[in-house]
Amino acid sequence: MMKAFRVLSAGLALLLAVSTVAVAGGRSARDGGGSSGGVTTIRVWTNHAHNKQEVDQLVEKFNTGIGAQQGIKVEYTVYGADWDTAMNMALDTGREPELFLGVPNIPNFRLQGKLLPWKEIPGIDDVLKAQESYHINALSIFDGDVYSVMLYGWTTGFHYNKSLLQRAGYTVPPKTWAEFEDAAIKISRLEPGKIYGYALPLAWSPFFREWIIEYAAASSIGHPYYNATQTKYQIADYTPYFEMLSRMREAGAIFPGMEALTDDQMRAHFADGNIGFIGGGGWNVGVLYDQFPFKGDPTGWDYATLPLQDPNTSYRVPVSASDNFYVSAQLRNDRDKLNKIGHVVRLFCGDEMQSVLFTAGKNMPLRADIIAKAAPAQRPQWDSYGKAAPAVVTLPAMPHDLLAPEGATMTDVFSQILTGQIRTADIRNALTDLDRRYNAALQQAFDRGAIKKADYTDPTLESRFRTR
Repeated sequence: MMKAFRVLSAGLALLLAVSTVAVAGGRSARDGGGSSGGVTTIRVWTNHAHNKQEVDQLVEKFNTGIGAQQGIKVEYTVYGADWDTAMNMALDTGREPELFLGVPNIPNFRLQGKLLPWKEIPGIDDVLKAQESYHINALSIFDGDVYSVMLYGWTTGFHYNKSLLQRAGYTVPPKTWAEFEDAAIKISRLEPGKIYGYALPLAWSPFFREWIIEYAAASSIGHPYYNATQTKYQIADYTPYFEMLSRMREAGAIFPGMEALTDDQMRAHFADGNIGFIGGGGWNVGVLYDQFPFKGDPTGWDYATLPLQDPNTSYRVPVSASDNFYVSAQLRNDRDKLNKIGHVVRLFCGDEMQSVLFTAGKNMPLRADIIAKAAPAQRPQWDSYGKAAPAVVTLPAMPHDLLAPEGATMTDVFSQILTGQIRTADIRNALTDLDRRYNAALQQAFDRGAIKKADYTDPTLESRFRTR
């Protein structure tokens, strides 16, 4: 979900073709010399630009240390906006790297036999034991087998420009939806046509539907779009939030061109002082210091607790457990790589990586023991981010991308609402119809055995949202 310092989208087909070009000795570049008994190249792909500097340093330390001792060279690549395309194409064509971050379609790739169960990887029992409390069914565990581990937890943070908020007449960040709507509209009137109250990066698809909308509103609604306790979609419960965003658009408070606005572009405009509020995860601490430095004073922005529809009725803030790395099943055919991949899994999933990324203010480990022993972070917004969601709940796996509903998808309908193609007065009907179609597709998927109902049922979800 993060964006790259360099974008590797140009010539994606060429990139995949080059990975099979023959090199000296009759091996292919993608083999990395794995069968020769020499130095084995293990490729790792992510889309995490926010922590690239720290990861690059640890990769270099590995390559000159234990990697050199074990005959391993890690080749680390960060993708940008083309991440899903690159990873899905690589998996579809059998050109995936040895270790990679997951994509929304990962359950289907598991069913296709593309992923290696971690019980087949030698020497990682300590990693599995350390993270076993954080497994999520249908994400890190499938049919009782571990395919990944969950490392970090992200909530949506409510970012605000301190100066613009003050100029709009607010001494503290808005606490309610009504205050947020009012503040955003007032900010947009400070310098019409230049400064806007809020932004919606619809080109950051499909991620905007969760990070910018669902996670921001769930602490007022009490459940995600898909309520795993009820085993059904209840998207229509989000009607008031969509209505508020529609009113803000009609008032001219939303940054223009949302259809083509990416997350990177939104953050760049925020850093330039042109947007009062944005949403996003804690990774933006790194982004707004290193990738898009905040204009003037780096402390001129901060995080605040998400505003509530009713301050007297609040729920926990959703945490999306993330950084679930997967291993290619092709390693079964390369004993050399299979025997060495455990060292690379430990590099990317072990304690040192988690500690370093916490201290750098880039990733928030799920494990409290990591945070307790790590050196404290130096950037003040990291501390604010940690305090902005005092009560959180880890979300289960969602079935959205495994369904085939009739008609427009939820991403399409949300875009139609937010761009005004669906009138404010018609939002509830549109979301109710979305519930109907997605619940029908969900039942069909259960009935034909495409997904298991038990994997997407959590009797505790509603109660965990209510627990304070």
